[in-house]
Amino acid sequence: MAEKLTQRRIAEAALAAIDAEGIDGLSMRKLAQSLGSSPMALYTYFPDKDALLDGVAQLLLAEVATPPEDVHWRDAMRFIMRAVRHVALAHPNVARLIHRFPPHTPDALAFVEAGFRSFRRAGFDELSTARCYRALAAYSLGTLDIELGGYFSPDARPATPHDALQAPSAEKLLPLVTEIGPTLSAQDDAAEFEYGLELLLDGFADAMARAGRTA
Repeated sequence: MAEKLTQRRIAEAALAAIDAEGIDGLSMRKLAQSLGSSPMALYTYFPDKDALLDGVAQLLLAEVATPPEDVHWRDAMRFIMRAVRHVALAHPNVARLIHRFPPHTPDALAFVEAGFRSFRRAGFDELSTARCYRALAAYSLGTLDIELGGYFSPDARPATPHDALQAPSAEKLLPLVTEIGPTLSAQDDAAEFEYGLELLLDGFADAMARAGRTA
């Protein structure tokens, strides 16, 4: 007897399909076939493909581990941010969905709740907690875009032959771009992620100190 369909089973199958073939390779017809069902049966659980993709995003975000309750807020943020990056890199085809669908199920929001608790224990008020969360979310989404999209990769732009017409002008008019460009291309993604994260955490601590709170 075929296994009963549920929202979770369908979303898990969609997650596996996207892992294997990418978002563009996902179709309700193929997904239904893999589940031994019909496309119309899937629409009973998800009204359209966007709703299904949202469900997949919630499953992905539910994989983000949460830090121990008793760690310093900076260590908690490091733990959470690294956990988000780990999950995204483990599912590169699915990761771009978290740009479209923020966490909203209890399981997907577990790491957000853990982060909020850590901030509040350290003396961050409601506004400062919200601001820090927004900054961390922007940093996480932005760095994932750069890393997964190969934004600074040497392959991201065509090389300029030394005998090309624009080569002398580039070196003359853009000396620092010419000098620093190779350094950008050679950077280690993990190390630069940690560097930027520490800058953010230092900024949060500085803001708390200027507000007269201990962080």
